[in-house]
Amino acid sequence: MDNEKNIWVRRLDFSLLSAWLILGLTLAFVSFTLFGKDFRGYYAAARVLTEGGNPYDYRLVARVLLDVTGEMGNNPYYYPPWFAWLFIPLTYLPFQVARAIWMTINLVLWDTGLWWLGEIVGWPQKGWQRYGFFALTTFSFAWITWRYEQAGILVFAILVALILSVRAQNWTWSGIWMAILLIKPNVTVLIVAGISLWLLRKGQWRAVLVMLVTQIVLLLVSTWITPDWFRPFLDEGFGQGLTMKLDGPDRVVALRINTTFLDWLMTLGIGPQHRMLVYGILILAGMFVFLLVVFRSESFLQLISVLSLVSFAITPYALQYDYPSLVVALFWSLSLCVSSTWTRGVAWTLALFVFSVIFWQQNVSWAYWMVVGLTALSIWGSYQKSMKALA
Repeated sequence: MDNEKNIWVRRLDFSLLSAWLILGLTLAFVSFTLFGKDFRGYYAAARVLTEGGNPYDYRLVARVLLDVTGEMGNNPYYYPPWFAWLFIPLTYLPFQVARAIWMTINLVLWDTGLWWLGEIVGWPQKGWQRYGFFALTTFSFAWITWRYEQAGILVFAILVALILSVRAQNWTWSGIWMAILLIKPNVTVLIVAGISLWLLRKGQWRAVLVMLVTQIVLLLVSTWITPDWFRPFLDEGFGQGLTMKLDGPDRVVALRINTTFLDWLMTLGIGPQHRMLVYGILILAGMFVFLLVVFRSESFLQLISVLSLVSFAITPYALQYDYPSLVVALFWSLSLCVSSTWTRGVAWTLALFVFSVIFWQQNVSWAYWMVVGLTALSIWGSYQKSMKALA
């Protein structure tokens, strides 16, 4: 009887593992064939760089976009100058082939990162439960990033690599991963700052030093390659593409809605003056939590999870496709809620709320409800952890 039961458990494990992998492959394929948007900006910026131009000059980038894809669109380059280096090898390939390679890289990074995160957290239980949760997470967090061909999954993979390097006490690689994590400073600068302070508190200055040296080297090399890379920052309207939808450098076609606290409040009907007041209060609360977790936490997973939630809660610019890195907070919070049926029930209710947002959201600003739900889940998980410590 036990052998027969074990056979069925193994079959269930294999079925859910296959379902997760097939789901990811299917969603990536659908994203490649029916969607696609931001890779064109990476590709064009890298092309401009290889031709000796400035990737921050949107007129140059728009010219390449028009030549390669037939339209200019809203794809100014706002990443660190060295991020474009990653795409230089792809510029020697036809655009659609390069797109396919980028999508494949993202699929592999997501599956690998999710697998390692499950191993790090040790939750859910290895087998069909974990693979089923992987599938649910893939649909809710990865699909939108694939649809937009964005770098959110790359940030998630770097975050997982950083966790692994800190666990192994490989401080040199920890510093390198921290430096590379800044490819998306709008959502990672608070995380890197918090990790740096936490490591210094622990006496691990080497990782912070390596991070700073790596950043300096990258910026010096970038300046050597493109001496005037920062010049477009001084031009009027340089950051317009962050708040406005453009069709080339001279044409604004719509107001852009982002996945931020301010845009979320706007969808709730809160007026401009009240929005700024509440936002100021949130920033103060976020900074308090930031300092609290940096100087009180002994768990690196807790540190990463809370810093990520604070960052996404208060950042002035983010979109739903940046959310894959919040999966760390999701796994960590749920792993703390296993002590009783009641505890698990509350935790799963909050988690299912987070997963459900993708089905009922009316625009990307509504996705901020995922941050709200994850914050509530992390508070519940932290409460359960404190109760366990007192028991």
